Amino acid sequence: MLDFLLGTHEFLGNHSFPEFIVGYLFGAALIIGAPTVFLLLAFVSALMKTNGKMGGYREYETYGESSLNDAPPFLLPDPTNPKLSK
Repeated sequence: MLDFLLGTHEFLGNHSFPEFIVGYLFGAALIIGAPTVFLLLAFVSALMKTNGKMGGYREYETYGESSLNDAPPFLLPDPTNPKLSK
């Protein structure tokens, strides 16, 4: 039984079962890992902490100043608030 599992076989193209398992693990890592890295790079700015503030000039131009920008920080001090920098 052990020889069957670890030995090479003609019906497997002269590969062993552990070689196929390692190959499938590498394939799964590529199939799962590559899109994960891409999505993290693409959406990392959306994952950054904004404390609910409006993000860009278009929102400011459309809606004007927002009281959300005066909200206190929830976890960390806001480094972009000039009132807090001393």
